[in-house]
Amino acid sequence: MNLSNPEVAECFVCEQLGEQPRRLAHVLRVTEKVRESAKVIEENHPELPFKADLAICAALLHDIGYAKSLAVTGFHPIDGFNFLKQQGFDELARLIVGHSCSPEEAGLNGLDEIISSDSLEAKLVTYWDMRVKQGGKLVSYEERLNDIITRYGEHSIVCQANLKAKGRLTEEFVEVERLLEYDQ
Repeated sequence: MNLSNPEVAECFVCEQLGEQPRRLAHVLRVTEKVRESAKVIEENHPELPFKADLAICAALLHDIGYAKSLAVTGFHPIDGFNFLKQQGFDELARLIVGHSCSPEEAGLNGLDEIISSDSLEAKLVTYWDMRVKQGGKLVSYEERLNDIITRYGEHSIVCQANLKAKGRLTEEFVEVERLLEYDQ
C-alpha cells in the first residue's frame, strides 16, 4: 500500500478512522485546507522546496495514530510515526510525529524528545490542524486553543503542552500566513 499517494492514503485513513467520525471529519477538513494551500504555494512560490502530495499525505495521516488498530503507546504521534516507519514511509513519519504541540506534550509526559520538522509541508499541516476543530469546523487558532482547554481541562498535559507551544506555533503561523497571503 503506497501511503505516499494521496488517494491511497485517503482510503486508508477513512477505513482506519471510520469508527471515529468527528476525528475523521477533522482530518479530512485539515487535508482539504492543506490541498487548497498547496495550490496557492505552488502558484505563488514556485521557488520554494515544497512537495504538495507529501503535504497532502501528511495531512491525511497526521492523526493515524488514533486508529484503534495502530494505537500501541497511547500517544498518537508516536503510534503514527512507528506505523509509518514500519511501512517504509520515513519522510511521512518525520512530518507527522512533531505536528502541532506533540514535542511539548512528549516532554511533559517524560517521553523521548520529538523534533518538529521545519519543512513547509509540516508547518502547513500544523497550521491547519490548529485551525480545524474535531468535527471539521474551521476556527481561529485562539478558538481552537480554547476548545482544547475546554475539552481537556486547563490542568491537563494536553492543555499545558498547547500553551507551552503557543509561541513556537505563532511564529510558524506567521510564516504560513505570509505565504498564503492572509491578513489574519
